[in-house]
This record gives sequence, C-alpha cells and structure tokens, in this order.
Amino acid sequence: MLGLLSMILLISAGTQPPQIASEAEKQALWQAYQQRYTQSLAVNSNDPLANLFEPVLDEAFISPDGKSAVLWLALRDYSGRIFATEPGIVLASLSTDGWQVLLRGDPGWDEVLSQLPEGYLPAEFQPPDSQALNASPQTVWGYYLPYVKGTAHKLEGSVLHFHDYPSLGYPSCGQNVCQYAYDFTDVGHFPLVAARAGTVVSSRDSCADGSTACTNYIVLQDVVGGAYQIYLHLAYGTVPNHLVPGVYVGRGTYIGDTDDTGYSTSEHVHFMVVTSFWYGGDGYPWGVSVDARFTDVTINNGIPRTCYEVTHLPIYDDATQCLGNKSDPLNPSNDWFTSGNTGANPPTGQLSRPVVGAVVATGSNPLMDVTASTQDDVRVKTAVLQGFIGGSWREIDPRVSNPNTAGVFDWDVNLCQAGPLNGPLEVALKIWDHEGNVVSLLSRRTILVDHACPPPVSQMTAPNTYDGTAFMLNWTATESGAGIASFQIQWRQGAEAWSEAHQMTYHAGARVAWFVGMPGVSYGFRMRAIDSNGQPEAWPAGDAAEVTVSTPATCVEDAAEQDDSAAAAVLISLGVENQRNICGLGDADWFQFWTGDHERYFLFARTIGGGAAVRLSVYAADGSTLLGSATAPAVNSSTSLGVMVPKNQTVYVKAEPAFTNLTGTAVLYGMKVSPGYGLSLPIILK
Repeated sequence: MLGLLSMILLISAGTQPPQIASEAEKQALWQAYQQRYTQSLAVNSNDPLANLFEPVLDEAFISPDGKSAVLWLALRDYSGRIFATEPGIVLASLSTDGWQVLLRGDPGWDEVLSQLPEGYLPAEFQPPDSQALNASPQTVWGYYLPYVKGTAHKLEGSVLHFHDYPSLGYPSCGQNVCQYAYDFTDVGHFPLVAARAGTVVSSRDSCADGSTACTNYIVLQDVVGGAYQIYLHLAYGTVPNHLVPGVYVGRGTYIGDTDDTGYSTSEHVHFMVVTSFWYGGDGYPWGVSVDARFTDVTINNGIPRTCYEVTHLPIYDDATQCLGNKSDPLNPSNDWFTSGNTGANPPTGQLSRPVVGAVVATGSNPLMDVTASTQDDVRVKTAVLQGFIGGSWREIDPRVSNPNTAGVFDWDVNLCQAGPLNGPLEVALKIWDHEGNVVSLLSRRTILVDHACPPPVSQMTAPNTYDGTAFMLNWTATESGAGIASFQIQWRQGAEAWSEAHQMTYHAGARVAWFVGMPGVSYGFRMRAIDSNGQPEAWPAGDAAEVTVSTPATCVEDAAEQDDSAAAAVLISLGVENQRNICGLGDADWFQFWTGDHERYFLFARTIGGGAAVRLSVYAADGSTLLGSATAPAVNSSTSLGVMVPKNQTVYVKAEPAFTNLTGTAVLYGMKVSPGYGLSLPIILK
C-alpha cells in the first residue's frame, strides 16, 4: 500500500532512482576502496571496529555523468554474518588516474557530495528539517518492542549508527538524528506489531523485497502525546490493506514484515520515534529520533543496547548493560530481546479430527489423522496437537505449517513418538498466527488410544545344540516404543498342536534359554514378545515352528562306568577333579574318599559342556545315611556343597542329573572334593 502523502511527494519531486553501477564498475570501485581502506588501517591500526569487522560492498551507484559514485558498505563479523543495519557510505570521483575513493573528512568530500543528484543519498545524509532539529529534547515513555509478546529478536545496533569510522563509511547517520534509533533483526522476515497505540499517517509496501532504490515503511502517530513511530525497510505487500491514513491501530496490531528494502544491508526494521518528520531519500519518512523508552526492556531504564556497544563505544544515557556476555560481545547468543508487547487479534481454531471418543492407533498403526480449521486476521502459520501426558500438557510432534487457503491443517501424528500411550487421552489444538500470537488448549476432547505403539518384534535364531538332550535357544528382539516386558516361548513335540500348557516365560533382558528334552524326540519352538502395556506380539503366521531341534536317542558312556551304586563307587583323591558325563536317564555316578583327620569338606561340581547340571549327595560309611546335599539351580550351572563328616571314615558321594531328562555324551561335568578349613579369630578379654 502506498501512503497518499508519500505518493504525492514522490510524484512532485520527479526524482529518478540512482543508477546502479555495472559489474565492471563495481569491481573497479571496490579495488579503489580496498586500496584506500588499507591506507586508512595503516594510520588507524587500533580502530576497534576495523579489528572486529571487515567491509563488504553492499551496492554501488554511478552518477548520470559517470564521474561520481556512491558505495554502500556492509559489515561482516568473524562468523561471516552480515550486520543488518544501515550501510556505511564512501564516495568516489573519477580522474585520469581512475577512481579515487573519498572518506568522510577527506579533501573533496563535500564537493563530490554536493554534486550528486537528488535521490543518490539516503535521507540520513540529506540536510535535516530545521524545524525538527529545533524540537526540544524529551523522553517519551510507554513503548514496547515492535513484535509479539513472548517472541525474541536481535538488537543489531543503536548508538552504532552515529559513530565515526570513516574508513568503513560511518556514521550512517548523525548523532543529532539517530541517537535513539534501533535496528532489530532475525533470520529472514519477521512480523512487526505496533509498539504503541496510534493512527496510520502513511505507508508504502510497493517496493520489491531487497530493493536498494525504494524503501517500504509505515508511520503511526501516537494517540497519546502525538509523537510519530517510524518503521523502515518493510517487506513487499505485507502492510495490511485496511491500514490507510487515519485508521486506528492498537498496540500489538500487525503492521507488516521486515525486509531489506532501501538503505539497508540485510533484513531488519529501523525503528525510531520522532516529534515531527519529513520525506527524504527515495521518499521515505525521516526525522530526529527522541528518547523513546521501552517498557519491556529490563535494562538501562528501558534503553536497549548491544554488548558490542557497551564494551567498545562511548556510553550514552548511562546505558551500560546488555543482554549477553560482555567478554564475548559478538557472540550470536547476545542481544536477543524478548517482547512484552501484546498480541492483538489472536487466532482461533477447532479440531475436526479426531472426534470426541474416537478409538485411535490400534497398535499396528501408530498414525492418527488430525484435521483443524483455523481463523485469524492475518493468517494462522503453525499448528500442533497437544496431549495431556504424564500429568502435564505436551506438544505431540510434528508442528505443521502451510494450511490450505481456507486455513485448514491436515496432518498425521505418530502417537507412539509421544510415549507408550494406551487408554484415554485428552487432546487439544495449539496454533500460532503469523505475528507470533499463540493460543493453546483449543477444542479439548478425550479420545481412546488402543496401544499407540506397535508390539515388539522378536525372532528366534539357530539354537546351540550339543550331543545331548539339553540345548540353548537364542533370539533377537526390538522394542517398538513401549518397551519389552517379557517373552513367551511355546514348545511342542513333532506336529502336536501349540498349547499354553507348553509355554515358558522369560524376562525382558533374556535373549537365551536352556531347554531339556527327551532323548530321540523332535521339538518345535515359537515365541512372541510382550510390551510394557501388556500388548503381545502376534505369534508367527501359520502353524510352522520358528526353529526345530531333534535330540539324540543314545549316548556313549564315560570310561568310569559302571559306577552307578555305592558298592561300585570310585575312590578319588582329594583336590583332584574327576570328569564324567551323564549318559542315560537318571545316570548316577558314585565316588568315595577317606576323611582322615578332617571333619569338614567342600564339594564342587562344575559344568563343562552340554548343559550339565548335577545334584550332589554325601552319605556316611553305610552308603545310605545322608550327610548333606545340594542341587544345581539351573541347566548349565555348577553345584557347591559344604558338609560335616566323621573323621577317619570312608564317605560316599552321589552325582546325579539335576533334571530328569538331562542326558548325552557331551553332558560333561567335573567333580572335586577338598578339605574345608575353619577360620578362628582370637578373643581378647579385658
């Protein structure tokens, strides 16, 4: 929208936009500037600005006669970021020796400046309006940062505008004009809202984004006090059409987006408050800034400053504080000011899906369709589903943008990513409008989640088999969001039907399990995992087993057989391991030893292979009086036993399988008997 007053001024002035230099001319001008800049650095080696920034050519303009030029200079910091502010300006004059660059204060500067056509210099470099200069200084209170409450943007500069660094083209405007001007920036465009209630005076948003010859803007006149708020460098087509001169604008009302139009190095808004203004440059408003204080700026009594400014520049208005790390003044995390402004005209919205009471997810598919209708005075930009999870409201990803032209959002939510949900779930809609207003807990309703996460996935792998009836089952498993609680394994002989009567349960961390079968039998196995919500994985499709194992029908006895009774017990030496296998169902091996002068003995049977596990029993000299016994706790585990025995007698040891069906050539164990020695501590009496 082109403000009527500014349109009349532009037409009456009849000025033409300055002519942009050709690429060849830019190259020649830049080379000339670099030579001049190098000379300047040699003289001013302690220049703090030069030590922290390097100049970059933003744009160059050539006078109609080709004899003069204007260079716009941007500043680039050590991270490669271009400062978003007004450019520095240097001039150039064409002589027989080529382009000669002039810095402010050089001989010939004023002459070249005076010869430039109208429109070649921004309003900042044109003589200010005398009436505005004579306005009495004042402090004006009651402004807020010009963006929506709760959002933060970066202060790029304030008093930096008018500091004298001729080699970099500064000041970009004089202290008498720009002492209270502020540049706010961010990555890309961001929406602006009124810093204070006012009425529209004029505006323009017809300039193309990034244009150097044309500045978009809006001017508001305060309802209270009558000062003018000037917002410069706005984006094309973003000033709302209804904001025509005379229209009231409440604080926090959207007025347009930032951009890089006009006298600017990168996207930002130049904000200042003036008591009167005029139109200069390409026809944009300009004036003498007054001391406008921000109610929501918590430092310096309402004056924002950057960390660079308070550490490297003179202090003005007693403003010594910044938001960030003064020891690292150019840190990108510095200087982000959060607005306490209002957000006029917040958005509204309603959930269409899921409907109240809907049953969603159903385990095998965690995706839930969400549809929302939204409304706003500008547009709704972003939507997300909220869920009451774990005692608080949380966003359920993803956040989505770009609704259709009617403001309708339609997206899928993966409920499993929000957690192992199962049962009633309260949901609601949360939306953001273009300005940054956010509204939560819209359209609250309760739905029923039927296992948000799919069940776990398990797979049996090849068993470890031995020459015996014991073998080790193996499996892998992957949890699907709800965690694994347990595993169930069913077994059957041959082609029998699967049955819960032949079912074994293992804990969540298990990945192996021993099984002891009957000799000469074929076994089939299948398994499933159970998640933490009690949701079972489906049994493998079809009736087939995942793995099968056939046990050997016969075995080869160890060399000590036949030692199956006390009468046939083998005399063993103390401390020497005796190795045996378990061959045949219930196969028992008997041993005997002389107790001598010891009455305490320790027996240990270790498993060697094939899942061996035995029960040890110690009998008195009659071969039938039991003195002690111990049984291995599981397949493939050892047995230990401490026992008191009579001195100087023969005692007997029986080693038998700990599990009825355990047998096989490779079911090996080693048994050793050793004297046990008691430990006595001295008792000291006092």
